Amino acid sequence: MDKMNNSISFHNVLKNLPKRWRGILLTNTHRTVWWLFLLCFLLFSLIFAQEFFIPENPLKGRFVFEQKGCITCHSIKGEGGNIGPDLGKQKFYGSFLQFTGIMWNHLPDMLKQMRELDLPFPEFSRTEMVELAAYLYYLRYLGEPGNLYRGKILVENKGCLSCHSVGGKGGESGPAFDKLAKYISPLYLAQALWNHGPEMAEEVKKSGLELPKFGKGEIVDLSAYIRAASKGTEREQVYMSPGNPKRGKIVFKEKGCLECHALSEEGNKIGPELNELVAGYSVTEIAGLMWNHSSSMRELMEEQEIRWPKFTGKEMADLIAYLYFIGFVDKPGDPKLGKEIYSEKGCANCHGKAGKGSAFAPNLSKSRALTSTVDMSQVMWNHAPVMEERILEKVMGWPEFSGKELADLFAYIRALHKK
Repeated sequence: MDKMNNSISFHNVLKNLPKRWRGILLTNTHRTVWWLFLLCFLLFSLIFAQEFFIPENPLKGRFVFEQKGCITCHSIKGEGGNIGPDLGKQKFYGSFLQFTGIMWNHLPDMLKQMRELDLPFPEFSRTEMVELAAYLYYLRYLGEPGNLYRGKILVENKGCLSCHSVGGKGGESGPAFDKLAKYISPLYLAQALWNHGPEMAEEVKKSGLELPKFGKGEIVDLSAYIRAASKGTEREQVYMSPGNPKRGKIVFKEKGCLECHALSEEGNKIGPELNELVAGYSVTEIAGLMWNHSSSMRELMEEQEIRWPKFTGKEMADLIAYLYFIGFVDKPGDPKLGKEIYSEKGCANCHGKAGKGSAFAPNLSKSRALTSTVDMSQVMWNHAPVMEERILEKVMGWPEFSGKELADLFAYIRALHKK
């Protein structure tokens, strides 16, 4: 049966080949070589068709931002040009394709401005495109200064001083907050809270109190107050790096998070699916969300006989950086909707019906340059000046896209490749 299935599969492939290839592949020897070649080709295709969405160091995009001249027109929190908007103030909260859509929709104005200022049009490699988008997506991670006055109110209202002390004031049953003063990043506080969660829950239960919950920005405010109010003259300051999303993915698996939580199709669904839960949340908001759900998580983990995970070093920062970047990854598009968008946006005017190309534009149905949404974004951007000329020649309006529309359009183009 296996031989028959292999033979059928081979001949199905063979009949779709040009006649001059068929004779070569009919002998058993050549058949073996053919299958080895096909296997290597499929593995090669899978490797190079991967999406490189989760960056190792999102701050690399800062170099791209400067080297490509973006800083000539745009600034980051006041540092840079003032022709375009300050991207540090208008923080980007969307996915990669939403980022692509924003850039694309503003291209006519940007091209006009560049011509007036006699600036060269910057082209990007696929890596540079992802790094730039990741950096701009990461800006809200970096720009969350805490408010020590709100932090003081929180310490009092949340009942922290019933067990803990800061600056010599408060309870003694829990460790003094002063020890955390040297840690600049609020993620250290989040990690300490998490690691001591079970012990804290027991102490709070004995006292007849409830575990505090934190709203948006409150962990940052609490951290700011602890640093300001702590007793002692220790000048050492310990910084935690922003976190490595790629390592965070490893931490997510090693700590057993997939035992309860799903990410897309991977993992169990005992707990909520994190793709939707953390979308649009900042890093410290994710930390607060984890803490707020720790009680119900602990009960469920006890039922499932799952060990409470503890974090060391910068594991918490890496994990949260990974969860933070979930919102950066786009959901798969709908090829049927993409076909409608292809028609509505006038793509067929240049690229032809079903993307078969024309004298003005390449054949999208056979293009090897469109294996991922990153490739599509890179090609669209790099060819924008030429596309602008073609659009003006045909007296068309510049087509604008949302992130969802781009996902659907890409799904349609990929479907054309399979035909």
